[in-house]
Amino acid sequence: MIRKVKELKQGEFVRRVRKDGTPMSKVYCKDVYDRSLKRYWLDDTEDISKAIAVRPDTLVLVGFTY
Repeated sequence: MIRKVKELKQGEFVRRVRKDGTPMSKVYCKDVYDRSLKRYWLDDTEDISKAIAVRPDTLVLVGFTY
């Protein structure tokens, strides 16, 4: 199921989605909202030192088998 990042709960596992609707292979865990950046942090599940900041309306895939 494809949803926006702002609709998810903290700690949910997600995959980013390309503009054509296909999911990317990396799995992330949704983290906190950063008010200074106005973005949500997604933590990489394979490397704890990597994280990306995405806009609240970014589309992600949820509900997949991890």
